[in-house]
Amino acid sequence: MSEVTDKIHSKGHWDVAIRPQPLVEHRVEYGQLDEIVAKAAVRLRGWPVPMVDPRQDLLRGDNWIGQDIDAELVSHYEAWRFFESGQFIQLRSISADWRSGREATPVPNGFNAVIEIWEIVYYLTEVFELAARLALGPAGDEEMVVDVELNGLQGRALVVGHPRRVPFASPPRANVESIRRTSPLPRDVLVAEPREKANEMAREFFIRFGWKPSLEQLAENQQELIEGR
Repeated sequence: MSEVTDKIHSKGHWDVAIRPQPLVEHRVEYGQLDEIVAKAAVRLRGWPVPMVDPRQDLLRGDNWIGQDIDAELVSHYEAWRFFESGQFIQLRSISADWRSGREATPVPNGFNAVIEIWEIVYYLTEVFELAARLALGPAGDEEMVVDVELNGLQGRALVVGHPRRVPFASPPRANVESIRRTSPLPRDVLVAEPREKANEMAREFFIRFGWKPSLEQLAENQQELIEGR
C-alpha cells in the first residue's frame, strides 16, 4: 500500500488483473519486465494503459516492477505492477470522482456519484488490447485470463457523459458495491477479437446497472475511441 493506492481505494476504482495460465512463477526474466510492459502499453487516447512514466523511477520488488502515478493536474491516479509470472495488475481511479470545476460531470439528484458510459467502454477496450499484446510475448501463454472488478458503485449513476449523445431520461443506478467479471480466453481468440471481447464484458457491467445496450451500439462507442473522435 502507498499514498497513491490509499487515494485510489478511497473512492470508486478499477481493479484489473491480466494473467497467463497456467501459473509459472518465473516465466519472464526480471531484466525484461520493463521492456515488455513499455512495449505493450496501449495508446488509443491521451493516457496510455499502463502509464509507464519515464520521469520517475520504477518501483522494484523481488519479483515485480511497477509505478504509482499521481497525476493530480489531470485528476488521474493509478498503480500498476508487472510480475515475473507474467501477471499484470492495475488499480485505477474512476475518472469522474476526481474531476472538478468545468471538467466535472454533474451528479443527478438522488445519486452520490457517476460513471460515464465511455469510461467503461474505453478502459475495457484498452485492457483487452493490453492483454492481447502481452499474450504474444514472453508474458503470454495458450490461455489468458482478464479479471476486472469495478468498485465503489453503490448509489452511483450511469451517465452518457458525451456532448453528441442523448442523455438518459432517468439514469440507471448501481445497487451493488462492486461488479466483477472474469474472462478466460484462448490466446488466439483474444488476439483476434480483443475489441469484441471488451464489448462483451462491458455489456455485462452495464446490465448490472439495468441498461441493456446491444453489442453493435457499444461497438459504435468503441469506434470513436479507435478513430480519435
